[in-house]
Amino acid sequence: MNKRFEHIDINNEKVYRIVNSAFKVFSNNDLEKASTNMVVTQAGISRGLLYHYFKDKQELFDFLLYFSVKVIMIDLKENINWEDSDILNRMRQGLIIKLQEIKRFPYMIDFYAKYGKLTRSIIDSQTEEIFPGIREKFYTYNLDFSQVKDDIDIEKMISVITFTLKGIINEYLDMTRTSSENFEMKLLVNKCDEYFEFFRKQFFK
Repeated sequence: MNKRFEHIDINNEKVYRIVNSAFKVFSNNDLEKASTNMVVTQAGISRGLLYHYFKDKQELFDFLLYFSVKVIMIDLKENINWEDSDILNRMRQGLIIKLQEIKRFPYMIDFYAKYGKLTRSIIDSQTEEIFPGIREKFYTYNLDFSQVKDDIDIEKMISVITFTLKGIINEYLDMTRTSSENFEMKLLVNKCDEYFEFFRKQFFK
């Protein structure tokens, strides 16, 4: 699938506008009802520009999957401090990268929530194709677990932390979308940091 989109510059401003608008349109509408006309209107571009990049709605949808995987994987690969051996520090770095992408593409997480189960195998295969082994590397490479309490199941610990952080993010995003409050990344990071401190006390020696 990736070769279909290799010619598209994911950093292009026009592509950025199309992607941001498409995430919103597909998130707010069922797949059958979402249309390229909606995307064009939302993005404030011409139909010709949209079709310059994508031949139809399905190809645009496929690109959103490709795009979301690639930008996050690039950020993880380039911005994680792989020399830091602390798992909580690494998960915090991964969290901040994810939040930065949510700030850039506010409806990307809604897109995943709506279509993630249907597209999980595609997302997994693209992740492996773009950066082989990145997920295993994130949770294993150069990490020192010797400070974790002896009776702690590390895999379960990681799962608990992951689901907790996901819940905090979703709750915060729901709150900002149903009120007049804007997305304040600093506030969300501070809230998550309180939990990281809690995790360290509970799981570490």
